[in-house]
Amino acid sequence: MLTKYPGAGNVSFAFPTPLYQRVMPGYETVNPELTRIILEHEKESVSLGRSNVGGWHSGDDLLEWPYPEIDALKGWIGEAVGEITNMEMEGRLSQDHDVNMDGGAWVNLCRNGDYNTIHNHPACSWSGVYYVSLGNRDPSAPEQTGQIEFLDPRMGATAVGLNGPDSLPKMRIEPVAGMMLVFPSWLYHCVNPFIGTGERISISFNVSLRFEG
Repeated sequence: MLTKYPGAGNVSFAFPTPLYQRVMPGYETVNPELTRIILEHEKESVSLGRSNVGGWHSGDDLLEWPYPEIDALKGWIGEAVGEITNMEMEGRLSQDHDVNMDGGAWVNLCRNGDYNTIHNHPACSWSGVYYVSLGNRDPSAPEQTGQIEFLDPRMGATAVGLNGPDSLPKMRIEPVAGMMLVFPSWLYHCVNPFIGTGERISISFNVSLRFEG
């Protein structure tokens, strides 16, 4: 893709990384029930303790929980994955395909001081996160508190030394309730420590696409 900048030449972005971001319509009625359901499940099971340090990591069977709010979430995931895939395929997502959610979905629940270390999600097409509850951030906490942080996947990119928006070694996103993010599963990311009161609740998921024919 060529982009015209001031000057005589064109600039192309050779290896762009897509990242889908949308606040899902109707989250205001779904999220309170999701919060209640998740807090009840937390009482019944121990944390799996994967990339999380502190907090609660549920099992990866969340999409099998029998609640209408989970069904709504599944629909949102399918919609978001369809949109970002169609963009990547330049509008050619007309072929029959199956959004396979066998990679699972799980809760990440953070309280004061909890965070997630750097990781990715191998062997999937897309991964994502949906934000259910933000908790109450401490006003004196650092700006990056509770933010998800994506790392530049290009080897050596941090040595360039340019200070432009496309040259930074990391990208942070401030979550809001109802926000859906979808990104390539190979993209390394982490979550900065949450400093505050209450619970910061998100739901992570993995998706594989299978095409018929």
